[in-house]
Amino acid sequence: MAINLSKHLRIIVSLCFFAFACFCSANNKPRNGGGFKGMFIFGSSVVDNGNNNNLKGSTSKANFLPYGIDFNVGPIKPTGRFSNGKNVADLIGDHLKLPLIPSFANTQTQGDSILYGVNFASGGSGIFNETGVIWGKVISLHEQITNFEGVTLPKLESRLRSQRDKILPDYLFLVAAGNNDYTFQLLLSPQNASQSAQAFAAKLIDFYSVQLKVRKTSINHKTVYYPSACMRRI
Repeated sequence: MAINLSKHLRIIVSLCFFAFACFCSANNKPRNGGGFKGMFIFGSSVVDNGNNNNLKGSTSKANFLPYGIDFNVGPIKPTGRFSNGKNVADLIGDHLKLPLIPSFANTQTQGDSILYGVNFASGGSGIFNETGVIWGKVISLHEQITNFEGVTLPKLESRLRSQRDKILPDYLFLVAAGNNDYTFQLLLSPQNASQSAQAFAAKLIDFYSVQLKVRKTSINHKTVYYPSACMRRI
């Protein structure tokens, strides 16, 4: 069944702006003079910096040339980014005067290396958990957030000897996701071919909101609310 791409164009363009917005609680402003200590990155190949390289069962990889030929940091070699040079997350990091953010899957992402943040993004992934199955294994947005909450955040608290409600306001959270959901779940999916772009967008936004909802955790017998992904315009 042929798909009329023109009817989806407006909502796809809108999603691009939506996906690249960086959000943060209005009350959570950095304490270090308006800057950020670091950045946590979630999303798809737009911001993946190598998490898929050693992902078993995945065919969504950028670990071969010509990827990386214009990266200009060290010898010419593929970096795991789905680009010839730096990706969007790298450029935002440059703007914030941050060092390159390490990938979560890198075995050297330990100790002080997490103090400037961690990149959890996975090429081919999406907001919906099933997006990207065409590539075999990818790390969904839900899994990425789980990795942040269950692995990196406790390590960061231990390293900084502080609690998350004190730490997180000093970090930028970047989420770039949704493009693969449109590609694989709407435009190329026979079962969703009859679904309108508006209906798909509403379902996608609802699920996205669940992923970014304010989570509740207990610290020292008091309840603290923090966003699992912040939004802040830069």
